[in-house]
Amino acid sequence: MSEVLEIIKQQLKVIKSISGVENVILTQRDGQPIESAGIWLSKNEIFGVCSSTSAIFNVAEEIHKNRLNHILIDGERSKIVVTPLHLDHNAHSEFYLIITTKNVVNLGSIFIKMKKALKSIETLLSNSEKDYKPPLRSFSEEEIKEILDSFKVKDSIENNDNFIDTFMLQMSQQTSESIKSCILDFSKNVPGVKSASVTLNGGYSICKFVFDPLIDAEGAMSFSLFDTSRRIIWMLKKTNVKNVLCDTKQYIHFIYSLEKGSIFSCYIERGEDKRLGLFRLLIPQYVQNLKTYLKETDKKSVKTFNITQILNELNI
Repeated sequence: MSEVLEIIKQQLKVIKSISGVENVILTQRDGQPIESAGIWLSKNEIFGVCSSTSAIFNVAEEIHKNRLNHILIDGERSKIVVTPLHLDHNAHSEFYLIITTKNVVNLGSIFIKMKKALKSIETLLSNSEKDYKPPLRSFSEEEIKEILDSFKVKDSIENNDNFIDTFMLQMSQQTSESIKSCILDFSKNVPGVKSASVTLNGGYSICKFVFDPLIDAEGAMSFSLFDTSRRIIWMLKKTNVKNVLCDTKQYIHFIYSLEKGSIFSCYIERGEDKRLGLFRLLIPQYVQNLKTYLKETDKKSVKTFNITQILNELNI
């Protein structure tokens, strides 16, 4: 182990020693783990978690354009914090930390206590000439078999008709108007709202109000960010996600789960008079109303169709 990695590991142990912190991993933006501290997962599971958080991290950075401070995935029994390391403020962050914590913790205190350790790690990585880009990984036939066995891959079935079942989400005019009214009321009564939207499962926006032209259309990307976060916290702690928070330099981006796989997403401007605790009290009230409205929608099956037959007819 190089001297740089040894010092980095010591700094990660400092963060791990903070009350409430369970595990901490230093990772590249491509998902390659560098160092870790804490009793965590197996080697293969670590690679899986790092690749998943890489997807979350890259989507969040794409949405927030180098303004990202951290991502908080808030689960029912645990929390995950993804924090970029800012080695060059004019470029994408190449490294980030994955920190898992207990459910009930003071995150503000954790951030304050680990600030010095983060700065030390950033300095070490900036001054080091070591190239941490990973080599391509190869697998033996035995390792490939083990991977396939772990996924319980099914045997090939020659006669596969490839039928696809589809559905329609039917929403009445009254329900649609209720959702729009709720979002508009939220935008008017919660201070600093820059954007608020409801997006259906799959990334289809059904209602959106934007009050800042600098915020791009991001419904599908917010859905992707939330869906990947949901999967990773289940893989880690077997717990459901409550919400995802992206803390940026200009605003706070909240994403909450609704009914039938849909999400509520909102951007709220940062400011000294706007407290995070207040938002956490206000937003769930509107989220509960939106859940009630979405429960009124019907999910009706549509006749299945044969994808193989369609492709054959198109000569594909």
